[in-house]
Parts: sequence; structure tokens; C-alpha cells
Amino acid sequence: MFARLFCFVTILAVIGIAGTSGVVHAVPPSLADTAISLAAASSPGVQFVHVATAANISGAATSIDHPLLNNDPNAVIIATPNWNPGGGSGVYNDHPIAVGYLSPKWLIVNQDIAPMPAYAAFNVLVPKAGPNAFVHAATATNTFHNYTLIDNPLTNGKPNAKILVTPADTTNSRPIGVWYNGTKWGIFNQDSANMPTGTFFNVFVIPETYAGGFVHQATAANISGNYTVIDHPLINGNPNAIVFVTQNWNPGNVGGTYNNHNIGIWYSSSQQKWAIFNQDPAAMPVNAAFNVLVLVPQSDVFVHKATSANSTGHVTDIDHPLSNNDPNAIVFITPNWNPGGVGGTYNNHNIGVYYEGSPINKWSIFNQDIATMPNDAAFNVLIPHPDASVFVHKATAANTSGHITTIDYPLTNNKPNAILLVTPNWNPGNVGGTYNDHPIGVYYTGGKWTIFNQDLAAMPSGAAFNVIVPRPGPGEAVFIHQASAANTASHVTYIDHPLTNGNPTALVLVTPNWNPGGVGGTYNNHPIGVFYETSNKKWAIFNQDLANVTVGASFNVYVKLNKIYLPLVRR
Repeated sequence: MFARLFCFVTILAVIGIAGTSGVVHAVPPSLADTAISLAAASSPGVQFVHVATAANISGAATSIDHPLLNNDPNAVIIATPNWNPGGGSGVYNDHPIAVGYLSPKWLIVNQDIAPMPAYAAFNVLVPKAGPNAFVHAATATNTFHNYTLIDNPLTNGKPNAKILVTPADTTNSRPIGVWYNGTKWGIFNQDSANMPTGTFFNVFVIPETYAGGFVHQATAANISGNYTVIDHPLINGNPNAIVFVTQNWNPGNVGGTYNNHNIGIWYSSSQQKWAIFNQDPAAMPVNAAFNVLVLVPQSDVFVHKATSANSTGHVTDIDHPLSNNDPNAIVFITPNWNPGGVGGTYNNHNIGVYYEGSPINKWSIFNQDIATMPNDAAFNVLIPHPDASVFVHKATAANTSGHITTIDYPLTNNKPNAILLVTPNWNPGNVGGTYNDHPIGVYYTGGKWTIFNQDLAAMPSGAAFNVIVPRPGPGEAVFIHQASAANTASHVTYIDHPLTNGNPTALVLVTPNWNPGGVGGTYNNHPIGVFYETSNKKWAIFNQDLANVTVGASFNVYVKLNKIYLPLVRR
């Protein structure tokens, strides 16, 4: 470990790494734009997209700001360049990359010291602790010519093992891959240059039974120029998927094909599939093979109700397998006055979520003003599939001005019609804790979306927000509702949508949107919620303090049919 750190510090002294400030990542990810993506309970680890921005770039490196990685020099990180998270336009970075630790943060760095381009994106995996994740060191006894042999019981004698590798220092600035020599797996230089001893690699062995691990092989049928198209049901049609790849010279100890190029992944909107590509862009050779890891998706939407058994003071604890024991889960909430159209409980307070550590180890919903959580207060809860559309944004000095904090992320930049859901997160990763006791909303300005306090109060540095740019699947809808004279009465504005009309068990989440499409602008400086009006059989958005809803006020809306109406789809 000391050798790794020393080598990295030496390189960084040359490129001039300075202190960085930022946003909390998942996707992705952290400094003015970094985002944090969550891992489901059965996931191999925490996965997110990190985006290099002016706020987190220095020279050849981009700094990751993530609570799971900060201040942990022993973390194991796997990274794969992602040309276009969310399927939009993309940025090339034709350089061999590595990860390295420079206290208190981890960096992704171009090993050849080339400047890191703005908006270069990387899929990042932090594997769960265990034998499948480890650091391999190239030594005089395990290194021969252009390769270094791994000696591990999870890979020895297993020609079908699927291994992901990321360099953990900058001493070997070349495209790499893995290969099987008949008894052991090795890491090799694609250009046949000698492997230097003292080089470190992060290694993750994909569990044999994990459905998201497979080998992709380039064929004449799936190659087009510099890329090969992956056809897999877990990621087809999903531009927000997070994909990890490592070149595999001879899967199953059969054949052997070199591809001496820096690689990455990109989403083809025309084919609705992900592809592996050469960054330079040299032709992809037939039979080139790649170990691939994708997350087996899990998500859920449900109603949580505060009871005497699950509530203490201003807090009510959520008990769900997708969020329990996972401080990096991303949770979204909206108050629901009368789930199923029954009852009705007000909670006229600004709310958020926070992770309550040991011995509770659960996510909780809390009142920002510390007011007691009333029994029977109910909340619609979304725990989404962790992908590029889900991240944590953190207000920093670099991205905050007055009452706003600006999001800098590919899925939202230059997209005035993007629909975002936002929930305050007191302590992402169970680290820190910042209150923001103000009604919030989102608005679009200068090509970027921002989160703002409706009452114009200063946005506190360190305030964090869970953000999702939802992409609806079966039984879901995403749209903008605008209060008008025709649909608004007093403190209520009625939603008219086929998925919610006549459906008292529909699950509705909302976030105020000051200026949909970047046009106009209307404040609604009140805590809000949703309720079902039995008389007209419609869902409505309401102000908890009973103040009138202003005509023109707009809201981003996400709807999912309840499991009673549609079986839960794991996607």
C-alpha cells in the first residue's frame, strides 16, 4: 500500500494535483456534478457514474467525492470509461486510466499524464468487502515478460472465471487485459511490453452465480468499425445501465485475440444497445473478448406509514430489504395524506431522509424542524434501481450561489425538459449531516438544472439531495402537472392522468418545478403532499399548511401503479 501511494504521489506532483471541492457523487457522483449511485442488497457492490468537471479536475486527474471512498486508502475500485451516460452525446478519453488515492479522496487519472477532458465519464464499482475483491501486486516472482500471474483460489484452475481489473497506480501506462495460462489467470500488456514489477491492480472476481456477469465476444455480426455491440436482456433498451468491462484474451482457455487499444463503453440510441469501443478509434478485431458486469436490477415503490413502533420523536424508520444495512441507498419520498383514499394525516413540515446507523441500520424519514412525527403520517417511497439516472448532489462552495445549488450532470445539462425528482438527504453514506429546513424545488437556468429554496433562504454548504431523472417503465408515468384555474381549488391542484384517475392505490411522487422547459417561473413556498379525492376520483397535490396553490405552479410527477394493480417488475 505504501508503494502504491508513493508512486501515485510522485506522478501527481508532476501533474500538479491541487485540492478539489465538490458534489457528492452515483452516479454519479460528487463535486459540482458527481453523483452517488446505490447498490441493491444483492448487488456486488456500490455502483455509480463519476463525471469529470471543472470543479473536480486537476491536470490528468479527476477527484471522486464519495462517502464510501473518502478517507479510505484501502478501498478497491473498478472503473470503466463511459462515453455517454444516459445515451446522449459523449466525450472521448483515449488514454490508459488508473485509480489512486491522494488523501482524503480517490482519483481517476490518465496514466500518460494527458489532461483529463471535461465531462469524461466513468462507471465506478466499489465491490462489497470479501474475498472477491483484492489488490494484486506484480512482483519479481509472479511477473514474466508482459504479464503478471494472479494466485488466488477463486481464479486458480478456473478457465471460465470472469475477472475485472483496474490499474491502481500509474507505473504501467498501457492497455491491459487478462488471460488464462492453463492453471492461473494473469494480467498482461496488450502491446507485449514488459510488465514492470511494483505495479498494482485492483481485481474483482465476478461471483460465478451472478446473473449480471458474462463474456462478450466480438464477431463479424456484432462489429461495426471500432465497436462491438452487446446484446443482453439486462441492459438492452436501458441507456442508464452501468456496465463494466475488462479485455479477456482467451475466455475458457480457448483462442487468443489481442486488442491493443484503450476501450470504453457507449450506448447506441439507434440500436438501443450498449457497445464496447476502441477510443482511438481503431477497428475492433473479430474474436476480441471482454468480461462484462452489469447490475441485476431491483427497485420498489411502496407506502410507509409512521406508527408508534417505527417512530421516535421527529423520525420514522423505513424497514425494507433494498435499503436496510445500506447507507449508500438512494431513497425518494413524498407525503401521502390518505393512502388508498382512506384516512388522512397532515405533516406540515419540510422533510428529508437520513441513515440511522448501528444498531438500527435503516433509512428514516424526518422532519427538518425536529417537530414530532405524527402517528399515521404516510409517505410514498421510491427506492430505484441504481443506474446513471440516480445520484446524490451535494451543495458546495463551488456550485452554490445564494438560495440555489447547481447540478452539473450529463443527463440534465442542456435539457430544459428533463424531469427530476429530488429528496433532501441528511447524511449520504452515513457521513456528516446537514439540515435544510426549507421547501425546495428545481429550476432551469443557463443550460443546467438547480435545486433551490422556495423561500430564498441561503442554501447551506453540505446540504445533499437525492436526485433521479426517472425513465418510466411498464405501469409508470413521468410528466409535469401545472396548476390552472380549472384544476386548482384553494390549497389543492388536481392531477388528471389515466394512471392515477380512479386508482386510489397509485403511488405518486412529486417535486416542484419552477419553470418547466426553462420558461416562466412560479414559486410555491410550502411543504407539499399528495392525496386522493374520493369524490372526483383523482389524485391531487396540496399544500400542507392549507395555503392557496398559486395558479401556474408546476410539479414534476412520477406515478407507478400499486402492486395490487400491477405485479412488481424488477427492472
